[in-house]
Amino acid sequence: MVKKTTPMKRQYLELKKDYKDYILLFRLGDFYEMFNDDAVTASRVLDIVLTSRGEGVDKWPMCGVPYHAVESYIARLLEAGHTVAIADQVEDASEAKGLVRREVVRVITPGTVLESSMLTEETNNYLVALVEHEGKVGISVIDISTGEFIATEFEGKLNEEKTFNELSRLKPSEVLLPEPCSKRMEVCSEIGRMGIHITFRNELDFSSRAAEQRIKEQFKVTSLEGFGLSEKRVAVGAVGAILTYLYDVHKTGTVNVSSLRTYTLGTHMVVDNTTQRNLELVKNARDGSMRGTLLSVLSNTETPMGKRLLKRWILQPLMEIKKINHRLDAVDELARTAIARQEIAKALKNLGDLERTTSRIVFGTSNARDLIALRTTLSKLPDIKSSLKTCKSELLIGSGNSMNPLNDLAKTLNNAILNDPPVSVHDGGMIRDGFDDELDKLKSSIAVDKKWIASLQVRERNRSGIKSLRVGYNKVFGYYIEVTKANLHLVPDDYERKQTLTNAERFITPDLKEKEATVLAGEERINKVEFEIYERLRAMLSDVVETLRTNASAIAAVDVLVSLADVAVKRSYRKPILTDTTKIRIVEGRHPSMEMILGPREFVPNDLEIGDGDTTLLIVTGPNMAGKSTYMRQAALIVLMAQMGSFVPARSAEIGIVDRIFTRVGAFDDLTARQSTFMVEMLETANILNNATERSLVILDEIGRGTSTYDGMALAWAVAERIAMMRTRALFATHFHHLTEMASTHHGVKNVHTLAKEVGDSIVFLHKVVEGGTDKSYGVQVAALAGIPEEVVLRAKQLLLKLERESSVPINENDRISEDVVQTSLELLTIDDPILERLKHMDLERMTPFDALLELREIRDELRRREH
Repeated sequence: MVKKTTPMKRQYLELKKDYKDYILLFRLGDFYEMFNDDAVTASRVLDIVLTSRGEGVDKWPMCGVPYHAVESYIARLLEAGHTVAIADQVEDASEAKGLVRREVVRVITPGTVLESSMLTEETNNYLVALVEHEGKVGISVIDISTGEFIATEFEGKLNEEKTFNELSRLKPSEVLLPEPCSKRMEVCSEIGRMGIHITFRNELDFSSRAAEQRIKEQFKVTSLEGFGLSEKRVAVGAVGAILTYLYDVHKTGTVNVSSLRTYTLGTHMVVDNTTQRNLELVKNARDGSMRGTLLSVLSNTETPMGKRLLKRWILQPLMEIKKINHRLDAVDELARTAIARQEIAKALKNLGDLERTTSRIVFGTSNARDLIALRTTLSKLPDIKSSLKTCKSELLIGSGNSMNPLNDLAKTLNNAILNDPPVSVHDGGMIRDGFDDELDKLKSSIAVDKKWIASLQVRERNRSGIKSLRVGYNKVFGYYIEVTKANLHLVPDDYERKQTLTNAERFITPDLKEKEATVLAGEERINKVEFEIYERLRAMLSDVVETLRTNASAIAAVDVLVSLADVAVKRSYRKPILTDTTKIRIVEGRHPSMEMILGPREFVPNDLEIGDGDTTLLIVTGPNMAGKSTYMRQAALIVLMAQMGSFVPARSAEIGIVDRIFTRVGAFDDLTARQSTFMVEMLETANILNNATERSLVILDEIGRGTSTYDGMALAWAVAERIAMMRTRALFATHFHHLTEMASTHHGVKNVHTLAKEVGDSIVFLHKVVEGGTDKSYGVQVAALAGIPEEVVLRAKQLLLKLERESSVPINENDRISEDVVQTSLELLTIDDPILERLKHMDLERMTPFDALLELREIRDELRRREH
């Protein structure tokens, strides 16, 4: 006979019916349990034991995690690409009739995380809604952990580069798309390649008419004009889709978002994903960490808000000279006034994450420790404001004026919350004595009984003669008197057995039972009153959300400006001059991260002048490892740093505003898209030729090397010729030395090369860039430096001499390296010196200069250790 499904299982199935695509965490006591397919998936992802519940056909797979550690498990589920629904008890178990009622109280997806343990301090966690309608794309962006909510609209389609570039800049965790987009594989596959979670929503959620009403209700307005949305109907649909999604996710009927602003794409330099990777702006190409990136060089920030803002400034450089100069003026003032800079930096230390704390408070996921963090931040604002009072630059003055310490609120929080409250807001122990009369009376009413219980152990030891007797308490059994089994014969007659343990018995007395009832009832009431007080404090904070977020924004801006000034002073950076021309002139420019590794005295600076009707295309020649890529990258980084508002690593720099930096540096097979190295190279080059303007800056490294020599040289020449005709500012590195002839045949083309000095059969790189072309690549000498066997190097030299004499004659069968030479070289490759092995396996064609430098430094250090 088959058992009927239990009430608990029926309750679970009823909830699961509405959350089929989510892993449902079902609260049972001190655990969140998962059942059936959810349990099988979770046990694998979380590496926890899979058990079962029930018998026969009613047997369910099951696994669970402790409620107090659930955040870390949810984070792992999200990272694995799953979404989570949380079902909690919504009524008091002591008051429930039958089964305690449970409901899904929250849904957690990659873009709706609030918990600090699941977020990265220096990175925003964006949720984006995308919609296309009548030739326009609407984008809405929110980070609910900080309260930032923005939207834009532009001409185009979802599957066009402009859309993907914006997603690349934002790097959202989750994208909302209308359900019909699930059939648009060119859109979904590209978003998926970026590692972004896609959630498909009902197409009606993106309707501008329905969305307009949702926006008006959310912000309690009668018109969208104040948001700049009245003419952006497609953007309105995207905003509405996000609001509807958040209503569904947070289950509160409202969304605690109080501001919204629009932006336009044309106000910032475009820094696409390829350029971010090639310039190593926020992640390095080696392991994806910050090590060796521009972000690591500039990041001397003190606050989490500042860390996130600095990253946004790097990925979104400005194009408006006035705004750039506001930032530069502030950095300049702070760089020149060391005492003021140090005072501000000191005041910024040990501040909490005001943005994310505020969001947790308004979304109802905070605890008393968040109120402590908020109190600490507010208490430091007067010092920060005071430090900014003497400043003269507009941005610093504005930041100081916008800070509001909320003194009365800070005082209330100080009087209300204990310094070390518990994590849970339901267990009491949060509120100071003297803050609330009702709470003080409740505490006083049970104080006598608690004192009686506290002294019970001494009295009972004296009365019974049991010296090891102890009085204890736990949540399951309440208060008890514990006696070891060896002393049971001494137990008084009025002791009542309560629990049996392996080596002891636990008892209670009538008097203890009476006191326990009074104390527990009183503590339960105290906990409820403390929670009510906490909720009143939280409501007070919700009324000043905009002030708190304004404070957070001001703190972040000041933090970034102080960081940029500090880095500028320490590394001898100079203030750039921004102009509306196309001229870029850099004197003694340096690569910021390479210089940090090598040291300022080791790095060789170089000049650059390009644009403004004169030279627009620099052909850069010279041997591998001599600094061509570094020279080109540093030019792009200096331009980007200047437009983000930073001082730059150069003696001087004049920067004509750049609308976009294009980079084609190195290549790799894209196996997921079944694209070869050469195909990737050609796709990136096509993007440049189709989209670069006279305002762009193009960095091209080794076009055409992925195919045959003659094909490659023809392609390189044609690409360089096209760029010269476009008048786009470009640096073009090549080993096809025939391209240097373009300087005499095409207007605006100029040759430069990296110097190298031959010493016998070896070569010394001078890393200096000078005018003129070179017809030497020194490839054979570089191969020798890399550890290629001597026989192979000698044979290469023979072939090189032949090719140089007969450049138009292909190598015939007799010119091939014999099997004997190949065999000899293979034998030499077995030399077991670890350094030689390391050199032989270095992939020089794919390594970035930064990677190569790290490898060579490590090899040098090892050789020095051997010498000693």
